[in-house]
Amino acid sequence: MNSAAAATLFAAMLSGMALPLRAAESPDTSIEDTESSAKELAASIERFNARDPHSPDTLNARLSYAVFLAKSEGGECQSRLDSARNQLELAKANPALGVVLPSGQARLSDAEYQVHLARAACSGSEPREAESRTTELRAALESAQRAVALYRDAFDAVSMVTMQYNCSVVHHDLGDSAAAISALQAAIAMDREYGYADDAEDNYSQLLQWNGQKADDDQVAAHMEDFPERSATLAFDWFPGDAGVRFESDHTQVEDGETSSVHGTREAQRRVRKGLGSWKVSFEPRTAHFELANPTLKDPALQGLATSLAGILLQFHDFELARSGEFDSRAGSFRFASRVRADVKALMSDLAARGTPTAPLMRSVGKVLSAQLSQNVIEALVAQDYNFETGTWIGATLDQGVWYDMTAFLSLPLEPQVLVKHQIEFAYTRPISCTEDGKETACIEIVLHATPDPAILREMLGKLAHSAHLPSQQQPQLQARTDMRLIVDPLNLVAYRRDMRRYSYWSNGTAGPNHSLSESEKTSMVSGRLSRTDGG
Repeated sequence: MNSAAAATLFAAMLSGMALPLRAAESPDTSIEDTESSAKELAASIERFNARDPHSPDTLNARLSYAVFLAKSEGGECQSRLDSARNQLELAKANPALGVVLPSGQARLSDAEYQVHLARAACSGSEPREAESRTTELRAALESAQRAVALYRDAFDAVSMVTMQYNCSVVHHDLGDSAAAISALQAAIAMDREYGYADDAEDNYSQLLQWNGQKADDDQVAAHMEDFPERSATLAFDWFPGDAGVRFESDHTQVEDGETSSVHGTREAQRRVRKGLGSWKVSFEPRTAHFELANPTLKDPALQGLATSLAGILLQFHDFELARSGEFDSRAGSFRFASRVRADVKALMSDLAARGTPTAPLMRSVGKVLSAQLSQNVIEALVAQDYNFETGTWIGATLDQGVWYDMTAFLSLPLEPQVLVKHQIEFAYTRPISCTEDGKETACIEIVLHATPDPAILREMLGKLAHSAHLPSQQQPQLQARTDMRLIVDPLNLVAYRRDMRRYSYWSNGTAGPNHSLSESEKTSMVSGRLSRTDGG
């Protein structure tokens, strides 16, 4: 393998990038090149694992190495694929996989598909081996189908459509033509929904061939005549109204191999009213509900748990906008702070009644709230949520499937009061119903992926190491990513849903899992249809 190919492979391994809509062809490599690359990659896994078996570097490397082995050619395939399966078993058994890696479970199922497919190809033609081939193909199909659902939940439509296509190919390899055609038609429907024109052309050509029809350019073009080309112009045109809203949060963290989690929900009635030259948004929240599993009493995991609990209690802050839609200010801070403190007392009483030790948690929640309830911080957090739901998009025109870049300040995991510039890519992905029970696709879905600016993050971590007088070989690490899905009405920019996935890994830089914390938080803010109060 030449140096450029090796560099590309290593970059993909470390970044965990999504696959393109079609899996790349396996490179032509000699057995010696494959064995050499495999040894290098295996050595990198050992280095990462020695530092921390729960780190995203270790898990990324295991998954990518398994796929590399599955796609390699030459050598004794059963031994190579046994090694790939061992890497997947180690990743699957790691409690941090679904916590620290974006699409971690989806990527595991994707890699399992690749390994099962390779094992099927490795089988011979003897009757017993033919039976093994069929077993492996069925296992590959199950893994691909599972990956479709998991990638959908992770807002990764490209990988979702790829795996749906792979389902059709495995059905075809199993000799089930009807199922293969049905699965391929489902992939084409996804192409049309998400605007993947190039992929649709390939899939239509494949469909024509499987149906025994002519598959030349003219036939494919005939199927593509009505392929949708979509764009959306978003305008701010709010109106007075009331709606029920529901906030839900699932926070999971892994420290030293121990997993703890908290699930919280809260509902409120939201009111939008016209003021004098402004819009006023107010909430009447109901009681928050929490479920804790294996709550920790150790730092820094305790701080992560407290931050999640505080985050739920800090939802539903009143705010005001200019008539143009520009964020103006949050309102009623004193009343809001009093409400939050009353909520904390009620929460701690409830936890104490269930036998949960509350004193350390109470202190930690108090510290988080004291940092976030300050005037500047709470206003920044409220403005952040509003701008991502509405303010950022005022006057924008987005072409479907085109990925755009921007920068914005987002809060950091564990320290929500610290806002850091993030690099963000976003796209209008598909038309969609505004509400779960809606039938018309009047809204659009916007997906965003955000990571902290690496230069700023390095500077922050360097200052942290200096202030803590850490030895030069001990460098703190913070890896974070935020994925977001929005559902908004482009005609008025009323937001109906905001789904957020946040992943983070923190280490103080020493070897071993005892000094690291992995977290994931999945939150959803869902609104019912706004009921107008102005008679419009």
